[in-house]
Amino acid sequence: MDAAFGRHSLCKGMSFLLSLLSLVDIITGGKKMLAFIRREIVFVIAAVAAVITAFFNPPSMAWIEGIDFRTLALLFSLMGVSEGLKSSGFFDAAAGRMMKSSGSFRTLSFLLVAIVFFSSMFFTNDVSLLMFVPFTMMLFDKEKIEEKYIIRTVVIETIAANLGSMTTPVGNPQNLYICSFFNVDAPSFFAAILPYSVVSALLIALLCRLFLWRKGSITEDEREVRKLDKERTLLYLFFLFIAMLSVFHVIDWKLLFISELVILIIFDRKILQRIDYILLLTFVAFFIFSVNLRSIESVRTFIESPMRNQPVLSSALVSQIISNVPAAILLSPFTDDFRGVLIGTDIGGLGTPIASLASLISMKFYFRRKEGRKGSYILLFTVLNFALLAVLFLMSCLMLE
Repeated sequence: MDAAFGRHSLCKGMSFLLSLLSLVDIITGGKKMLAFIRREIVFVIAAVAAVITAFFNPPSMAWIEGIDFRTLALLFSLMGVSEGLKSSGFFDAAAGRMMKSSGSFRTLSFLLVAIVFFSSMFFTNDVSLLMFVPFTMMLFDKEKIEEKYIIRTVVIETIAANLGSMTTPVGNPQNLYICSFFNVDAPSFFAAILPYSVVSALLIALLCRLFLWRKGSITEDEREVRKLDKERTLLYLFFLFIAMLSVFHVIDWKLLFISELVILIIFDRKILQRIDYILLLTFVAFFIFSVNLRSIESVRTFIESPMRNQPVLSSALVSQIISNVPAAILLSPFTDDFRGVLIGTDIGGLGTPIASLASLISMKFYFRRKEGRKGSYILLFTVLNFALLAVLFLMSCLMLE
């Protein structure tokens, strides 16, 4: 009987994985699977984890019930907003305005870090880094800035993105999921997270003062900046505002999703092609993985105790291993303390390079440099990340006692 059950679970699990891979093949237009695995390793790991744990919890309605469609819809909408603002020239205009406001390296480096910090609150940490890390390296190369300052700026920008994004529910996916899962209202969310955001801003300003205090002027940027499409910019900023209201249940998420989808289909279909559907599938796989783990009594007992006693520490530690987004999905069902998971996974984005997937974006960009010093980058990244993680964790111990 057990053998038959195992074979049945294996067949269903493999069927699920093959279905996912078939869908991936369709989405990627038949690209080689090996190249896809290298590029989307997080999705592959999530899918494999879902399949393996399916041996203990075969496919059923519990899988469907465990998928947070509200989070998926909000994430889809926010990706549409980010891509729409990119295509409208919004980020180019912001970069151009910033260049005109700076005359020295000190001012420019501070503005670069500041714009990453604040933009990540609304456009997510990965979008901010995708936009401004390449821009930073291109600009500093043009000005012949020493490599050590390029390393310092990119590392501090990465920290700024990970800490700035925790300030709002739309800044990163785990905040979005936690607000949805625990039904968190706006006052509760900001009361929990704003003290850490304020301290993070001060810590980042201190890092700028310690590591980016270099003399030297900056020449005026002469690159041609694409003209800002004001109508499209206003449209996507409007959808961003609606998304914020949807997160806090002021507006039904279904209304946001349907209205934005209709607008994109009618007026801006190219944006639909740029949305990261693999990320959405990654969330689906992690949802199923989490449902399956909760069905295993020994695993549930193992996780419940530390989450009951040390939710911040447990969430931060798990984030170091599997990154903060899957950590939030995995651990949230084991506690009623949304603050512990929220703070733990947000500050847990610091630390190892995989603690936040956004950190890997910066690292990938920097490692492509021929002049890059990978060892120096890893060393500075590790020292600063763990130092700030320790400070913010100590703060959580003092505030949540």
